Amino acid sequence: MYYTIKLRSSLYNIGRGSSDSKCYFCRITFKSDAIGSQSWIAKSIKNDILPFDFDRDSWDLKNFFENSCQRNIYFKDIFPEWYCLGVKKYLYHLLKLKIYSSSTCILKKLPALRQFGEILKRDKVEDFYSITRKSILRFLDNCKANKNITINRKLSDLKYFLEWMGLETSNLVLNRDFLKVNSDEIAWLDEVTRTRIKQHLPKIPDFIARHYLIQEYTAARVRDVCQMPFDCLVEEDSKWYIMFFQQKTKRWQRIPATREIRRIVEEQQQWIRQTLGLEYSYLFCHFRIIKAISYPKFFNIKPLPSPPEVDGVKNPMTRIIRMLIENENILDANGQKPYFTGKITRPSRLQEIRVKHGIKAAQLYADHKRSRTTFQHYTPPTLEEVASVDLPFQELLLNPDNKFLAWQSLPESLLKNPQAHELDLEIAPRLVVYGHCALDPKTPCPVNLFPKCYGCSSFRPSTGKLPLYERQYQGEQQRLAEAEKVGAELAFDEAKATIEAMDKWLPDLRKLANG
Repeated sequence: MYYTIKLRSSLYNIGRGSSDSKCYFCRITFKSDAIGSQSWIAKSIKNDILPFDFDRDSWDLKNFFENSCQRNIYFKDIFPEWYCLGVKKYLYHLLKLKIYSSSTCILKKLPALRQFGEILKRDKVEDFYSITRKSILRFLDNCKANKNITINRKLSDLKYFLEWMGLETSNLVLNRDFLKVNSDEIAWLDEVTRTRIKQHLPKIPDFIARHYLIQEYTAARVRDVCQMPFDCLVEEDSKWYIMFFQQKTKRWQRIPATREIRRIVEEQQQWIRQTLGLEYSYLFCHFRIIKAISYPKFFNIKPLPSPPEVDGVKNPMTRIIRMLIENENILDANGQKPYFTGKITRPSRLQEIRVKHGIKAAQLYADHKRSRTTFQHYTPPTLEEVASVDLPFQELLLNPDNKFLAWQSLPESLLKNPQAHELDLEIAPRLVVYGHCALDPKTPCPVNLFPKCYGCSSFRPSTGKLPLYERQYQGEQQRLAEAEKVGAELAFDEAKATIEAMDKWLPDLRKLANG
């Protein structure tokens, strides 16, 4: 069976047979030359949603998701039977909670659960409490061909399932099982590119331009924008916000809405109502018949009553903005043609906010729990910023995760006043501290650790001060030996604590400084 798109209406030719045509919207198949209504009615009845039955070998997800494509979950190939029953209970629990707004999220959990079931069947495991670390290792071995990020996702899905079944997973799934994922070099659209794209937006259909502007303004993830609710505009205390659900964090995000973005959202709401009616519950929709030869007006483009596809190859907005960049010869500040993806709007917006308002504002806008996440993955410094920074930033500092990241480990106030964070203190006769503190220098140390800074998570040793650390380390070793000889317990404990604290970071600092 195959689809051949006809340019008229929304009907498809699906080949020669008793039913040779199909409606894209309602999925009803019918014979194109039939006269009686029975040809439609019979197929319509066949495509009705079956009532949900937990004991069935397949579930129709239309029982749980509105405006969902007809997708089923099949359990026939999940074994052993006791394991399959547990999987069904778990998935039914997730479906009842309605924490996912798309059937795709549920379907993505099945591969890992099905794969683990095959291992349990092969090992002849009899129940959940007989699952051992050996089965987990075999599961990981079967996943070796996958990318690290895929392995981590599968392992997380499996771990959450086993925990829900009441198993203690600390001895089954270990932290070291999760593989390191190297983030690709962060890319964003510079101000020149963003400005030029906006200048040419009037050339493309308004509903696509509005999609781009709202996605860029909110800095939302692509999936969250595609499933943004129709009534996303809310008013609280005479202030307007755009609200949307974040699939990744399972939290609602609220972005302050300017008068201009409110106007854009309201225009999009009006267009959706006029085009898809009152029943459609999303702010954006998918389209078909998007051809490069139709640029820029796309007169044959047809809206579909379903959220836009997330994949950049299929996402209507991403495809048309790429055509806009190509046809209008849009170049970035370096004279290069930018590569547009749906994901690029998020770091582009966050970088813009960080430059204008600071890293804290970007963190809140992105709804990150830690500013380090915003800094590391979305808003790193530009080459110009790095080149203009004075010491100590040209030295490498050690952050709390034992990673030498000069920028990501420092508060923003260090950019403006680095000397205020420097700890080069020598207090007679012995209290010596070299390095930097990440805490606000205007407030007293909240944990009262001074002068025991070397063991504090806010302390940042520096490669530029390595000779001072070496001298101090040797002095503390000598003091430890002398205190032990004479029985000076207080001096012995202080010297021992200092040495133990320095042992945690000094070896790595030596390696870094010596290349």
